[in-house]
Amino acid sequence: MDTTQTTFVCCIESGWLEAQTLRMIESLRRWGGRYAEAPVYAITPRFGAPISKSTRLKLEQLQVQYISFINKHKYSWNKFLNKLLSLTTVEKIAKTEYIAWLDSDLLIVDEPLEFIMDSDKSFLACPSDKLSNATGGTNDPNEPYWREICKCVGLDIEALPWINSEPEHLPIRFCFNSGVFIYRRSTNFAQYYLDTFTRLCDSHIISNQSGLFFNDQLALGLTVAKVGIPWDTLSYSHNFAIGSVVPPAWYNPEHLQTAKIIHYHDAMWPQFWDTFYKSVNDSHPAVGEWLAPLGSMKTSSSIGARAMKKMLDLIRKRKEVAYCKLCQSY
Repeated sequence: MDTTQTTFVCCIESGWLEAQTLRMIESLRRWGGRYAEAPVYAITPRFGAPISKSTRLKLEQLQVQYISFINKHKYSWNKFLNKLLSLTTVEKIAKTEYIAWLDSDLLIVDEPLEFIMDSDKSFLACPSDKLSNATGGTNDPNEPYWREICKCVGLDIEALPWINSEPEHLPIRFCFNSGVFIYRRSTNFAQYYLDTFTRLCDSHIISNQSGLFFNDQLALGLTVAKVGIPWDTLSYSHNFAIGSVVPPAWYNPEHLQTAKIIHYHDAMWPQFWDTFYKSVNDSHPAVGEWLAPLGSMKTSSSIGARAMKKMLDLIRKRKEVAYCKLCQSY
């Protein structure tokens, strides 16, 4: 695998996501190793307040291609759709053999060597944890929901591969964490992924455990299975979770030293910053030295931009509530 042939894709919108995305990309440029100079696209795929001038300047300094557009998708109120629309956009213009998705709440703290894909594979991702709406089989409370969504996309649930959840190492049906994944552009994966996600939304089936929250994540593995894409797993080191909703045992110092990519969720917000910073500084001192002057996450968006975002969030939430009222939960 020629690692210069990888394009990274992420999403950016006015507000907190600006700060998160910039910090994530800068960490890639600093500690990505052979991927540090790879092409990066940051996409704003729906209407909203513009990102700030300082953010645009920083993107230019980081040599990031920024694209903004207003989509006309019927589920544009769903924030998880942003990921799929960003990927379909870049898939049409990228020149590299591989495309990798990175959530904004990530820190690259060491070279992600597992991105190097074997010649007989076309998709890599880290298995989901068991808490993220995955199912462990017949007696699992999530199993009825999984049976319904498999019917929706035309899959036999019993034909799905079994993988081990990360980090618990429990057997689960085919479910990946959608925060980090990489695939061959020639598979046209992004369009299939979007089609699967849309079919799930069209079905008006939601989980009684998590509602719509993991739709993009569940669609990821279902797409790989439906299309028959040769796959392999990334280890937990490439999607290492830390945050207030993550059991502390998952990020003990010994384990955190193995991390290449940290999925920090809410851990950079002020209320969790001290715990996060100590954990990272103890395990990756160079990253800690870089983070120290940056401090906890802050937003630089204007008052007007914040007001506009708050209004749009309210409108989109109302559309989500209206949609959920028409759904059957399992």
